[in-house]
Amino acid sequence: MMIALYILTVYILIIALAGAIYSELPKRKRNLSFVYLSFSLPAQLFALQYLLASIAIFIFTMLKLSSGPWLIGMSGIAALLFVINLWRSYKGTKILDDILPGEKYGSLSKFIMGALFPLYKPGKNKTTRQAHIAYGDAGKRNHLDIYTPKQPSSSPMPVLIHIHGGAWVIGRKKQQALPLIHHMASNGWLVVDINYRLGPRNRMPIMINDVLRAINWVKSNITEYGGDPEFLALTGGSAGGHLTALAALAHDNPGFKPGFEDADCSVNAAVPVYGVYDFLDRTGAMEISKAEVEAFLTRLVMPGPVETHGDVWNVVSPLGNLRADAPPMFMIHGRHDVLAPYVGAEVFVEALKKKSKNDVIFTTLPSGQHAYDLVHSPPVPAHVRAVERFLNNVRTDKSA
Repeated sequence: MMIALYILTVYILIIALAGAIYSELPKRKRNLSFVYLSFSLPAQLFALQYLLASIAIFIFTMLKLSSGPWLIGMSGIAALLFVINLWRSYKGTKILDDILPGEKYGSLSKFIMGALFPLYKPGKNKTTRQAHIAYGDAGKRNHLDIYTPKQPSSSPMPVLIHIHGGAWVIGRKKQQALPLIHHMASNGWLVVDINYRLGPRNRMPIMINDVLRAINWVKSNITEYGGDPEFLALTGGSAGGHLTALAALAHDNPGFKPGFEDADCSVNAAVPVYGVYDFLDRTGAMEISKAEVEAFLTRLVMPGPVETHGDVWNVVSPLGNLRADAPPMFMIHGRHDVLAPYVGAEVFVEALKKKSKNDVIFTTLPSGQHAYDLVHSPPVPAHVRAVERFLNNVRTDKSA
């Protein structure tokens, strides 16, 4: 039993260290970023549960002194590190609640409930889902789901399209951002969750072709489901954050819309989350991970290397599509993101602010890791409220 307890305590301590201490080291070795993420992300999503486990081990070993000092020390350090993780998540909660003006939302109570029940899906029982609706002819990769309130609205509902992440090679609808999807749908929004074709079988710009095709389908058909085609917003994380920003900025590029070049695919607002905004890394934001990122994109996502296909790498980068009439954007990024460095988001935001006539709002979350919004643990309760508040503000400004 003691050997198993030692192994468990070491495992918990490693997770605690990965969650609390951000390091550039994983970016220096291929695939270490994903290993680091697999330890760091649980430390944020389930910090309170790991904290309670560490405290339990600490108390047990204190009562059973023959266990030796190592278990006491390791469990005590782990508990302290999880307290740090929780404190940073609470700071992120306050940042998200304060980033936009609005009513007070009871941050502390929602923070505690989220920490206690990270897998709970508030709003899920108040929504309905219509699944596997085709928006194109590429089979299930051109399917979408529609979420609406169980209590039908008497007026057309604003529409939010969610674009999943997965490095452009994995992922699917009904998998990511479910806290946001259920929250928005239970609060009077119609949410569309889409699939799109993935690499390496498909290469850029097919992914953005599909996103814009889905937008065109929504604008043409969403009234049948109770949606308002006059207000359409986009959101997505990681690869979905990239595609969200790109679709918002390059919606009128005819090369991205084969067969529907003249369709209006513009949107009213966009919320990219922990995305990649410049494939060319012309600002140096990728730093030491640049070679690995380029190799990955060349092998699995892009039609060819940057040396021979540089024009494509530029045109599918949001940073290469800045425009004065960009829709209002609210961008969120974690400072500890190991897969999509927040510095790249900062550079993109600053460039877009100089160009765009509309609002560009940006917030970084202390210790926020990539994919932090998979479940309802802090700061996600504040994240979904902030997104809702931003989109409602845009709607109010549009109707004024």
